[in-house]
Amino acid sequence: MKNIIKFIVIRILDKLIRLKSKARFLLPITHKRFIKKRFLQQHGYNINFKNPVTLSEKIQWIKLYGSLEQYAEYVDKNEVRSYVKEKVGENYLIPKIGVYKNANDIELDLLPERFVIKATHGSGWNMIVKDKSNLNWNNTTNKIKKWINTNYFYTSGEKNYKNIRGRVIIEQLIDDPNGAVKEYKFYCYHGKPQYIMVVTDPYSRQLEFYDLNWNKLNMNMKGQPITNHSMTKPYHFEEMLDICTKLSNDFAFVRVDLYYSQGKIYVGELTFTSDNGFAKFSDVEFDRLFGSHLILPVKK
Repeated sequence: MKNIIKFIVIRILDKLIRLKSKARFLLPITHKRFIKKRFLQQHGYNINFKNPVTLSEKIQWIKLYGSLEQYAEYVDKNEVRSYVKEKVGENYLIPKIGVYKNANDIELDLLPERFVIKATHGSGWNMIVKDKSNLNWNNTTNKIKKWINTNYFYTSGEKNYKNIRGRVIIEQLIDDPNGAVKEYKFYCYHGKPQYIMVVTDPYSRQLEFYDLNWNKLNMNMKGQPITNHSMTKPYHFEEMLDICTKLSNDFAFVRVDLYYSQGKIYVGELTFTSDNGFAKFSDVEFDRLFGSHLILPVKK
């Protein structure tokens, strides 16, 4: 009976968390419990907060005990542009069309035929528009309003998003006539890039992983199969490393996401809680390997 009651209480608390802003007063109490439960569901093993070893465990530790609030300006997709400009130069920025705090302020007629809409204060909230004549603008504005009025922190538990005001940024669509634009996501530890996740196809989200010597790692994430295919190292790889080193120099851990199109590199975003720490590695040994480079501060 005791276990049944405990199970029911946990289910109720988790439901309340998923109500987001309506459960703000409960979040500090339930957040750790929620992480433990979801972590076990996603990774298949119990998280060790006292002695975290894997990258997934360490990201959860950072979410609970780290000072993520100080990184708000770096995860805000508009404000981070100033940091990128200062560190590596504005030529690595995706051309910006505008930033809007209200969906009704966006004038569709003034936008180019192709563009990308992104929420500045969340993750995964974006829309690629390849032909605005086919765009249902009423549905689009409703989606934008929902983004703007949602605090992503109460969805994800990532404190770096908590104090960011809701806005959307519209950028030029980076495309490549020779195929899909590839994304290179560099895992950086204490100012040093160590591993690269390559999104070889942005639509199927096919992934490949490499070390700094461009040796392919026999691993994958998010349930993706491990392929026999190996990519050629990008021509501007050393330039990418230099960009990531400069952008990660101030942080213990950050994933620097780059786009590469027609011989040009663009900075996409900085991520301090990669995949919210819930993307399962195909082999836990790689989770440990990725985690071994991150030295956490002593919890006071």
